[in-house]
Amino acid sequence: MTAPDISVIIPAWKAGGFIARATESALASSGVTVEVVVVDDASPDDTFSALQALAAKDKRIVIDRLPVNGGPSAARNRAIELASGRFIAVLDADDAMTPDRLARLVAIATERNADIVVDNMIEVDAAGATLGDGRFLKSPDFAAAGDINLQTWIAFNQPMKSGDCLGYLKPLIRRAALDRLDVRYDTTLRNSEDYYLVADLLAGGAHVAYTPDSGYRYTRAAGSISHRLNTADTQAWLAAETRFQARSAGRLSSPEQAALGKRLRALRNVDQFVAAVDALKGRKLGAFFRLLASDVSAAGYTLSTFARIAAGKVLRRKLV
Repeated sequence: MTAPDISVIIPAWKAGGFIARATESALASSGVTVEVVVVDDASPDDTFSALQALAAKDKRIVIDRLPVNGGPSAARNRAIELASGRFIAVLDADDAMTPDRLARLVAIATERNADIVVDNMIEVDAAGATLGDGRFLKSPDFAAAGDINLQTWIAFNQPMKSGDCLGYLKPLIRRAALDRLDVRYDTTLRNSEDYYLVADLLAGGAHVAYTPDSGYRYTRAAGSISHRLNTADTQAWLAAETRFQARSAGRLSSPEQAALGKRLRALRNVDQFVAAVDALKGRKLGAFFRLLASDVSAAGYTLSTFARIAAGKVLRRKLV
């Protein structure tokens, strides 16, 4: 059979109640041929039986199940193995896309000779209602179409920093670029995996095009990242950052290296803050003060963040 234009890859974890929405939105794509590759990450619920029911109704759906839970990176890597499309489109199980999105992204990839295309997103709540004006990227930096280089990609991926963050964007990627540059998802990560995948591609010379058009419906989870992060996450980030810098050694410009330095400082700050939260929750004051003393620069960030949280409670506003 003729290979599809696009393989939409979806990692699924405890997604039995909503995986149909994501899958059906991809299948409804117009102007391109698609297959949808869904990999169940060893969910303990009815996710795989829901996938079997969907696959029985449409031969464009390819499904698999990991024997043990490996996280979204492992599930996406398995989906890439199974995919046969010229392009890979990333979709999360609780998100969706508009019917015209993929055709527009392929057209941009063709017109601008891009290896990767990213678009702005529409923010929605769990019920699918648009939040605010709907735009995920709000700053003037991303109001117009353009290219995104590695320096920009790094600079707009600072953890717990207010403003636009590019790492949440869901890319369309040429399969040939993934294979040529031998890039796959980092299976040690359970968040920020898209950031590092695109960073590795950019460091290898890939061309990333951006469009402000919004065709991806991103479900905004309740709560701030500080409520969801733990030290395992932040330590995994730091280890991944070390590996990325080692892989990229000798290939980066001075501005790119400077941007990486700022990102590493931000990661260390967040790591200390999360560990400090754990210490205070555990009433381990000695451990708390040892953390502050171990990295004075991070201590300034940690204490100022606590101050903003306290001010937010007084003002009844979310400041962090």
